[in-house]
Amino acid sequence: MRLRPLPFAIVFAAAFAFAGAAAAQPASPAAPPVAPPVAPPVAPKLPAPTAASTAGPRVFADAGNIFIEHGGVKTRLTGSEQDSDPVLAPDGSYVVYTRKGRGRGLPGYDLGQFCTVAPKPDELRRVNSDGSGDRLLLEGRNGDGEAQLCDFRSKQFSADGARLYFLTPGWTTSGALHVYDTRAREQRFVQPANDLLVLNFCSGQYRDALAVQQHRYYVFGGSYDWYWLYDAAGKKEIGPLGDFDGPDAVTKAAHEQWCQ
Repeated sequence: MRLRPLPFAIVFAAAFAFAGAAAAQPASPAAPPVAPPVAPPVAPKLPAPTAASTAGPRVFADAGNIFIEHGGVKTRLTGSEQDSDPVLAPDGSYVVYTRKGRGRGLPGYDLGQFCTVAPKPDELRRVNSDGSGDRLLLEGRNGDGEAQLCDFRSKQFSADGARLYFLTPGWTTSGALHVYDTRAREQRFVQPANDLLVLNFCSGQYRDALAVQQHRYYVFGGSYDWYWLYDAAGKKEIGPLGDFDGPDAVTKAAHEQWCQ
């Protein structure tokens, strides 16, 4: 059987009907826009702390005046132009220093010198760390090797700040070690000494022991200068430490060996 083609009018009507149906279908909703990723906030880069900002306070003398520096800020504590050799108390609340009665233009005393009180005696003084409360602790004086007081050098505190040790001129071959009781406000002679290290940084049995350099004599002539270890009172000799090439070598041995 032979098929006959549909009339053109019928084909056109069917095509028009399909197009209309397709146009009537609702359009698919567009996908919502995607926001670009937001980078997390970056914290500002802070400068690394410097040694000056992290270190504890330090004290020093400049042009005969005492200064304290903390966090890079310097504060003048005295203004006499005759002050030297400051040391900070363990709790940081005050500073002890020497006021030179002879003026800052003269060098310190030698071992065998006699202390002088002209034109003024030397003074051991203290001042609070904020510059207030400057007052006299000890006044220099004449006397024999044990009694005379001047210079007040090599000042060092015990760990608790109750005792302040210092050296003065004494004899031809030796200076003199003294101690000042900061609570009783009393001073006493301890023993002959040319150098001193207070082991106030030790945490064991030798805490506050005294490493003292002394000039001693052999039985059959000659002499030597060794360091010896004493208790904190300076009365009991614990034993010999030997000969060292200067105070820095003693300090190094104390930190690396004795106080371990």
